[in-house]
Amino acid sequence: MQDLATVPEFTAVLLARRLRDETVGVLGTRSEVAAAGCALAQLSTAPGLSFLSGPSGVVNPRPGRLLPIADEALIDGAEALTELTDNIDLIDWSRRAFDFAVLGGIQVDRFGNLNTVAVGDWAKPKVRGPGAIGASVLAGHAREFFIVLGEHSTRNFRPEVDFVSALGFGRTGREREALGLPGRGPSLLISPLGTFDFGGAGHTMRIRTVHPWSSVEEIRENTGFELAHHEDVRTTPVPRAQELELLRTAVDTTGVLRS
Repeated sequence: MQDLATVPEFTAVLLARRLRDETVGVLGTRSEVAAAGCALAQLSTAPGLSFLSGPSGVVNPRPGRLLPIADEALIDGAEALTELTDNIDLIDWSRRAFDFAVLGGIQVDRFGNLNTVAVGDWAKPKVRGPGAIGASVLAGHAREFFIVLGEHSTRNFRPEVDFVSALGFGRTGREREALGLPGRGPSLLISPLGTFDFGGAGHTMRIRTVHPWSSVEEIRENTGFELAHHEDVRTTPVPRAQELELLRTAVDTTGVLRS
C-alpha cells in the first residue's frame, strides 16, 4: 500500500480528526473530500456521527465507493433520503438543526467569509460559482463550520471576497456578533498548505499548523493578506497508517482521492 497520502486524503483525515461523536452535519456541493472525512470519522472515532448531503438529501451514504455528493447512486444503501423541498426547509428554516457544516468556496478572506457566487464585477463577472444555495444559512446557524479548500493562492485567499455568500465574521470581524447569529462561525480551515483558525486579533485568520511539504514562508507568499500565526505553529501531523488503510479499504475503495 502507498505510504504517502495525497493532499485530498491528507485533508480528509484532518477533517475526520476534528469531527465529534453524536453530532449531525451537512455537506455542500462538490464535497467528496468532506464526505470521505465524515465516513472515516464514522468508522473510527465518531460512530454516532450523521451527515446529510445538502444537494441530494442523502443521509449517511454507505461508505466504500466515493461518489460526487449529489450523485443519485448514493441513494442505494443510504440510511435515509429527504425530499428536496424538505431538505431546503430543514437547511433554511430549522435553526440549530446542524452541529456542523463543511463548506468550500472560490474565495475566502481574512475574516473567514466565503464567496461561492462570482468573481469580479457583478454585472460582468470573470468567474461564476454555483451560487449561495444553503451556504449562507448554514454559515449563520450551524453551531460551527469547517472550510475545506483545494487551492491555496493569492487568487482565492483575498483581503476581501468579491461577494459574501457565507458569513464568517463579516467585513470587519464584528458583524456576526452584531447580528446575534447562533452559530460560532468558522472554526477550522484546511488548505493544501496548512490548517488555520480565526483566533487572530478581531477574528482574523491565523496559521495553526503547516503541512510537512510547506512552510510559513510559502503560506504567506500564497495568501493575499497578512496572516496572524499561532504562538506555537507546528507541523501538521501526518495520517497514521491505520487511518490511511481504513480510508482506502473502507471509504474510498476506487481511489478517487488518489487520482
